[in-house]
Amino acid sequence: MREFILRARRASTHAAFSLNDLLHAGNMNVVASAISNAIWVSGGIRKDVVFHAVLEGPPSGPKAVSFSSNEIKGLGYDERSIASYIQIAMQKSPFLELNEETKVRRGIMVAKKSFERLVWERSRNSQVLVLDTSGADIRGTELKKNALFVFGDNIGLPEKTEKFFRNIPHIRLSLGPAMLFASHCPVLVHNEMDRRGV
Repeated sequence: MREFILRARRASTHAAFSLNDLLHAGNMNVVASAISNAIWVSGGIRKDVVFHAVLEGPPSGPKAVSFSSNEIKGLGYDERSIASYIQIAMQKSPFLELNEETKVRRGIMVAKKSFERLVWERSRNSQVLVLDTSGADIRGTELKKNALFVFGDNIGLPEKTEKFFRNIPHIRLSLGPAMLFASHCPVLVHNEMDRRGV
């Protein structure tokens, strides 16, 4: 299983954000594009991929929206369509208690859950790889079949994350010498793992 956790620090958790202006919904366009690039390929959907977007913007963050490729049916892969599913997730989740989750539709869940809690839960059965330009080169790093790739949006991960990761076995991983758009990261990760047959 390949899993991704994107920490979207400004992404709106308001159910009424505009689908016509995703940029001003806390860069929801970045979130939607990353999800699309992680799950969809030409002509279909990848198998065994889960993408978690942790939205931390106002008014009710954090909310973790999870897309499971093995269950998804009939979903559009463009940014607007994906953002509309996230909007429905926000409509269904205003009264969730901490760590409670609910189904949005087939293949999509939403939870009132922090980034740290989600990473901790998923790390128990996965190799944790934190994307960082100063990390080890992906081309020289062993990648396991159950891999969890953690990364931030255009703002990046906050400094306090360093302290959190001291208690979780992980590898800091670079996808190359250039700083990439968050939405490009899943594509390069998939390409490397596809070539290795992992």
